[in-house]
Amino acid sequence: MSNDDDILEAQSERGYTLYDLVVMSEADELDKIDTQTLLETSPHTLSVFLERLDVDTQRQILRRLNPEQVSEVVSEMDSDMSAELVSEMREHRAVSVLNEMEPDDAADIVRELEQEDRDRLLKGMQRSQPESAENVRELLEYPADTAGAIMNPHVATLGADMTVDDAISAVRKMRDEYENIYYLYVVGVDDVLEGVVSMRGLLLAPKGAKVKDIMGVNLIGLLAPTMDKEVVAHIMADTDYHTLPVVGKNGELLGIITHDDVIDIMREEGTEDLQKLAGAGADEGLFDPIKTSIRQRSPWLLVNLMTAFIASGVVSVFDGYIAILPILAVFMPIIAGIGGNTGAQTLAVTVRSIALGEVGMFDMRRVCMRETLKGFLNGLFIGLLGGILAAITTFRIDFAAIVWVAMVINMSLGGFMGSFIPFTLKRFDFDPASGSSIFTTGMTDSGGFLIFLGLGSIFLM
Repeated sequence: MSNDDDILEAQSERGYTLYDLVVMSEADELDKIDTQTLLETSPHTLSVFLERLDVDTQRQILRRLNPEQVSEVVSEMDSDMSAELVSEMREHRAVSVLNEMEPDDAADIVRELEQEDRDRLLKGMQRSQPESAENVRELLEYPADTAGAIMNPHVATLGADMTVDDAISAVRKMRDEYENIYYLYVVGVDDVLEGVVSMRGLLLAPKGAKVKDIMGVNLIGLLAPTMDKEVVAHIMADTDYHTLPVVGKNGELLGIITHDDVIDIMREEGTEDLQKLAGAGADEGLFDPIKTSIRQRSPWLLVNLMTAFIASGVVSVFDGYIAILPILAVFMPIIAGIGGNTGAQTLAVTVRSIALGEVGMFDMRRVCMRETLKGFLNGLFIGLLGGILAAITTFRIDFAAIVWVAMVINMSLGGFMGSFIPFTLKRFDFDPASGSSIFTTGMTDSGGFLIFLGLGSIFLM
């Protein structure tokens, strides 16, 4: 066995796996959890498991951990669930847990609390750790989707006139105070940001040098606290920095946003877009309360019902022709389905490009024309194959030609609608992903039936 395999096996032997915990839960044996093994279980594994349980059971398990350990687990959980859990804890316990968290993590949870619980716990934090309470309050002043709301105000800083040796000594003292130190920010009077020094630059600096001699002053990637968090993610991807500073209007350093915060943003936004495309709740999870899921899904299902009725209405117009030539009914799902898939492919690429800022409203005409052309060219080839199969199964060249033409037109329509709908939603300040799939499918279904049955009624009867 290789050394890497030894390491992986040793790691797997420490703590419970998610499978172990789920099996114990389903067997109603959570009381048999070994405390020492629980302590060795990764916070992420525990957080995923706890999200499956009710609040009382969550509290029962977390009683075995101290506030610092609980804070690591709770900060990994969904903020809604974390807030519900914290609100059910005894005040002293909840305050201790929040105090152990990084300010941005604590603020995410406090933001989700009911106003009464929020005031109660903030007062408790004020009594025990006034600085932590003040940091959280400041973060709560920013809207939830901005850089200010997700930044960590706890930043490692240096003075420009410090020698390198003094700076290194200061960093050694910071090791227990700051979780991650990738860059050290140099601040002057009133905490105005003057420069930045990397850990590598500090360690390799010539002896006797001062911080101001080695710091970078041409700062890029500066963030405003009101900047949208999606824009923050794009800036970090463009700059390739591990952390980005957030500065106020006078240049004062307010906090930093780290790469793990941006990973969370990207995962959250990606999940939201994926779920919105299908008409599910943006932040919906498998283990959310059933009534919550129903409330989030029902509106889009009603829209889907309306589009389905429109499609069936189109079919009803041609029911007499279908009765005369039943083969039309056999090929209807094929025409509609291939157009719907074309629209879904276009939709996925378009929504992604809009979300990443690769295209704007000024590109709408060009993108729609290109995607329509792609649908048309795909339709020529795929439609030809469909026509050949239709000719083989029906022995009718005229019917095969109708199938080919209908597929070409409906796939062109799918390409157009897959790009037109998200751009249109964005123009009216809606999320381009919101229900786009439902609208696109509705249009290609109705359009496909109308095109195919219309052509059939004209040329085949």
